[in-house]
Amino acid sequence: MQIQSIVVPPMAARQPDWKTWLWGGQGVTHLALHAAAEITDLVTEMHGTINQVPLPIGAPPPAPRLSAPWPYRLVSRIFRTAAGLLVRLPLQADLKQSNPLALPMLSAANGVFGDKLEAWQSPLALGMTLRAADSEALAWSQLAQSPKARVALFVHGLCLSEREWQTPAQRDFQVVLQQKGWCTGYLRYNSGRAIWRNGADLADWLEEALAAHPVRELVLVGHSQGGLLIRSAFAHAEANGQRWPERVSHAAYVATPHQGAPLERLGNRANVLLAISPYTRPFMRLGNIRSAAIKDLRFGLITAAESALIDDSAHEDPRELAQPLPDHVHHLFIAGALDMAAARNWIGDGLVPLESALGLHDDPRLLLDAPSLARVDLANVDHMAILGDVRVWDALADWWFSR
Repeated sequence: MQIQSIVVPPMAARQPDWKTWLWGGQGVTHLALHAAAEITDLVTEMHGTINQVPLPIGAPPPAPRLSAPWPYRLVSRIFRTAAGLLVRLPLQADLKQSNPLALPMLSAANGVFGDKLEAWQSPLALGMTLRAADSEALAWSQLAQSPKARVALFVHGLCLSEREWQTPAQRDFQVVLQQKGWCTGYLRYNSGRAIWRNGADLADWLEEALAAHPVRELVLVGHSQGGLLIRSAFAHAEANGQRWPERVSHAAYVATPHQGAPLERLGNRANVLLAISPYTRPFMRLGNIRSAAIKDLRFGLITAAESALIDDSAHEDPRELAQPLPDHVHHLFIAGALDMAAARNWIGDGLVPLESALGLHDDPRLLLDAPSLARVDLANVDHMAILGDVRVWDALADWWFSR
């Protein structure tokens, strides 16, 4: 990956409001056209299934789409063709935190079906870019101003952006970092893409960025899926002989589902139940709208090989061995729980079980460990509020600066 394809040039000019509105309208219309095509395809499958009158329970009939009236397929093709023509309009915009609702909505859409947005070449599909705390685009050279620079990179979770890092507790921590000479950047990316794809892109970018502008030290901090993205980047670097991890001294993972998220496993089981009848099977298309990244969260899968081991019917963890943590890096796992009295239950912080966030597993082959690994668990905190919890940043400070 070329650095230019991942980093927006510094001090990019703000787009006029009218151009942002045009870009947004283009993106929403493009999405609506593809959604209409998807709904048409669903209705096509239902009609074709009913025409063949299969048994209520059992295998679906062969080629139900071909058994439906041909106008369905024509309408679907018209919708997709119109969407393809629409994206040829050369409109661009870059949302900042000055758009208080637009950026969260765009981030959420990318998390839920960002892989589809990318496949459709949607204007709403986010690229991977480096950001400042105020969402302005950064170039790596602005952080790595000399080989003696120390850089901290924060990586957000599913459906989020750099915006969610900006809590009062984090801002206080940021002041301490600045006083100690650290430069800080935030990664924005399409959180609906497969975790291993984003991990590979991050690793390739860091390899090129550090080769062009080396730094003395790099610290990575990930929240939720962002922690898996960091581990995926480490795995990609190890598999491809990349050297950027040598600059990483510390890596922290806040509320990261290292061993998966039960809600995705539950949702997948519910979706698979629709396959029991040919008449409900077409509705599986609705459940399968969820992104590749959400599916990876079922078991915390971070490599292409791991993702290839499962399909929608897989209910058991396919991993035989956990991807190792780099031995030379100081690691920190921070986990939260709504109720520490029930710490071993599947609810955890509302989304991630405590043991999953701590990297623990009953199978020793899947247990995450490293020569320098600290684990911190916090009571009475939920998955999103954890970024604003002073205890998180106190734990990070104690671990980060105790040298």
